[in-house]
Amino acid sequence: MDQPLLNAVKQKCESTSINAYSRTMSEDEIMFWERAGNPKFEAWLKAAEAVVGEGNIQQVLHSDLAGGLHINPIYTNEMTEGLSDQVSEGVGLRSSTPAGNIEGWDIRQRHWITDASLANSQMLEDLSRGARSIELAIERTETIPYGEILEGVLLDMAGIGLSCSRESLSAATQLINHLSNKMPESSGNILDLGVDPLGELLSDSLGISEFESYLASSAELAAQVSNDFTQATTFRVNGLKYAQLGADTVTEIAGVLSTFITYLRAMEKAGVGIETSLKQCLIIVSVGTDQFLDIAKLRALRLLLMNIGNACGVKNFQMKIQAQTSDYLISRDDPWVNLLRTTVGCFSAAAGGADIICIPTFDSAFGVPNEFGLRLARNTHLVLMEESNVHRVIDPAGGSWYVESLTEDIAEESWERLQNYESNGGFTQQIVSGSYTDQAHLSRDNYKSEVLSDERILIGVNSFREELATELKRDPYPRSDNNGNSEYLNFRISDILNNTEET
Repeated sequence: MDQPLLNAVKQKCESTSINAYSRTMSEDEIMFWERAGNPKFEAWLKAAEAVVGEGNIQQVLHSDLAGGLHINPIYTNEMTEGLSDQVSEGVGLRSSTPAGNIEGWDIRQRHWITDASLANSQMLEDLSRGARSIELAIERTETIPYGEILEGVLLDMAGIGLSCSRESLSAATQLINHLSNKMPESSGNILDLGVDPLGELLSDSLGISEFESYLASSAELAAQVSNDFTQATTFRVNGLKYAQLGADTVTEIAGVLSTFITYLRAMEKAGVGIETSLKQCLIIVSVGTDQFLDIAKLRALRLLLMNIGNACGVKNFQMKIQAQTSDYLISRDDPWVNLLRTTVGCFSAAAGGADIICIPTFDSAFGVPNEFGLRLARNTHLVLMEESNVHRVIDPAGGSWYVESLTEDIAEESWERLQNYESNGGFTQQIVSGSYTDQAHLSRDNYKSEVLSDERILIGVNSFREELATELKRDPYPRSDNNGNSEYLNFRISDILNNTEET
């Protein structure tokens, strides 16, 4: 809606309100809002129709998001009735410790393993300057030199997460064997082993004939890890990969939940108790450039995870949720705008209540990030945490009628989609049949069309575009062989117009 229209609606609403804002000052009380004087929804509707025309409210003032989500032009208290205002321990809508996350979130930096010695020095630099954990992006898993990579890293203080596009079980097993053999007193080490059979099946790096035995072996490893390491997770429920493939908010959350259920069932078959199984999963979800949508997305995810736990007979349980900006949002054309995108993503993740936040560096589209890129990514967290104090409020978006309603809508749509997956053979069948991939690809294609038609405005892509592209020299990534989904998994936002211009 253009600004004159917004101003006209505002003036109409103000003319119908009586004592909408009342503030009294005394030594004992400050009243900022007198609800009894609030204008009624019907008054707003009448004023809005006087501007846009009777019967045009739906067309002019309402908007739709991908995944069947709908945004109203105005929200009222009645739209959020029934939602609990109570802060809960463990996973939940307003989950937190009683004092809030006063120490801030876990700042996780991603490092690509190309040279073990260089990776080790960069990791130690990151950890000494504010990062709290490291994600190791590993492409080649034949023999991983964990001894050299982790030299000097205090694993009981700084967590290590593994991220592999293939053979994640091998990478995790090698790390467990290294710790067991070289560091016998390692039960308190903080580890996220990153085993993701469904993610590998989705990206065609694992065949369906191997999948069941691979999943069973992964569950057996989870049983061992739960006994030997008190601060470790085995499975990586990777919504980030689903988002990179193109999945919208609802499709991603539904995929995350269905993946989560698949791994819980596998661990149950391996004899792992349900409370232990819940703690053996690291949930990863993507965040982008729509801060309200992403805040609501994280809140809805926590609510639905709590529902799954309750369905399994567990009322209160702890889980780690990691939020990460998708690589497809990182542009090659104008790398500096990436700083804005990752800042919005980091803020949304923090306000949404993520335990761990990992954002790509501004130069990651060009190759392995250098020290400058790592420093800017690290400092983005630190400014939001130390100077903006985002982490010092429990559920800061709670009570916003818009965010509360959007949270409820995402939860309902995702839960319905999850039930559909489960009633049609579960998530494994969705991947094998290609149904989930088709949904994600359709969402990505719609996203591209919206950008090309200027229906969706993206700074640096189709608005305020920098015609003289910046070229940064970075070492190339170590890449595995391409797979059937490489076009989507390697997609970046700067490809939208570039591909069009080339054709």
